[in-house]
Amino acid sequence: ADEFYGTEDAAEREQILQECAELKKYAGYHLHPEKPVVTEDSMLSARCYYGRATAPEQETVEEAEERAMILEEASMLKKYAEFHLHPEKPVEATDANACGRNYFTRASADEFYGTEDAAEREQILQECAELKKYAGYHLHPEKPVVTEDSMLSARCYYGRATAPEQETVEEAEERAMILEEASMLKKYAEFHLHPEKPVEATDANACGRNYFTRASADEFYGT
Repeated sequence: ADEFYGTEDAAEREQILQECAELKKYAGYHLHPEKPVVTEDSMLSARCYYGRATAPEQETVEEAEERAMILEEASMLKKYAEFHLHPEKPVEATDANACGRNYFTRASADEFYGTEDAAEREQILQECAELKKYAGYHLHPEKPVVTEDSMLSARCYYGRATAPEQETVEEAEERAMILEEASMLKKYAEFHLHPEKPVEATDANACGRNYFTRASADEFYGT
């Protein structure tokens, strides 16, 4: 004989089957929202979910087609941008007869560097950067020393015990003035030491008389 259910088991089984039927019914509502609502009350009414006031704006067929076309063009732009960004990637083609020349090894291409040449070039550029860095140290010794170690210390080159005595601004100006005066004295002393030298002037209109042939000069004897 088939399994026998008691009164309580039969009632529970009946309740479970009813709940399963309800779950199937509501699952159908979510799975097929486009189905019409079936009701036995002719007075019932409801608003459309998609046409309610708070619903997002719906696209027309033309707008949807234009949107799809824009997305397709954006996808193509992304594809071609990647071609330019990564030219080293292999070209994928579905045509077995397709062929092409290498852009980097063409006759009119710039000189191509191999792996060893590229490595040597990189090393040379690094050494040039280091030379530029150290040249900056010698060209601008007044610049502060930048370091990442807070425990480093050093003495000042100009303030060390064996450094030559530094002049103040006033002393440097006075020294420059003394040298300028000494230069002028040397110039005028040369005028008296060699009076036979011609006078050099930057003014084309400047003129003067001869000291030795002036009217009040002593008698002049020629050679």
